[in-house]
Amino acid sequence: MNQGLAKSIRDQRRDRILETAREVFFEVGYSAATMSMIAARLGGSKGTLYAYFKNKEELFDAIIGDQCAVIQETLAQAEEGADLRETLTVFGRELVTAMSSDGAVRTFQLVTEEAIRNPELARRFDEAGPQQGIAATAQFLRAAQAAGQIHAPDPEHAAGVLCALFRGELHLRRMMGLEPEPTPARVDREVEIAVNVFLAAYAPKVVG
Repeated sequence: MNQGLAKSIRDQRRDRILETAREVFFEVGYSAATMSMIAARLGGSKGTLYAYFKNKEELFDAIIGDQCAVIQETLAQAEEGADLRETLTVFGRELVTAMSSDGAVRTFQLVTEEAIRNPELARRFDEAGPQQGIAATAQFLRAAQAAGQIHAPDPEHAAGVLCALFRGELHLRRMMGLEPEPTPARVDREVEIAVNVFLAAYAPKVVG
């Protein structure tokens, strides 16, 4: 078996494990879920599961990491000197769509439900998900600041503001189960407003 095919098979198995673990977490809750339960749902041995993840903490972190990878990937694809509004719009569209998906919303709800009795889960979720996204966004905004495209002396804070604008009221209503997954048109409207507000707040200072 060539190396590329072996990697493809391993990636497919990993994806199936994560999808199955996600289903178990959603059904019984994080605290009640066990590796044995996940292995049984997979239909294989625990040894196979442990070959990929040593415990359910690693499994959960991987689920969060995969959900948030879109942020790093989208920003990494932005070309140096590219139009800032266009780049933020593309980034926002990807982020809002991802955060508003049923899977992402259910994950947020799961963490919220467990946070009081398991604050460590909330901490790991924050570090593996939101904080990674803030760091990637801050790195992008730092470059925009250096290029004179925005005035953001504190890129980390500006990144938090931008991500909060993208979440907006839509994310809260999704968390409360008051709205279905948004249509592309709804996402575009939310993103346009967020980008307009951000660029107005962080417009370059006029000298003279």
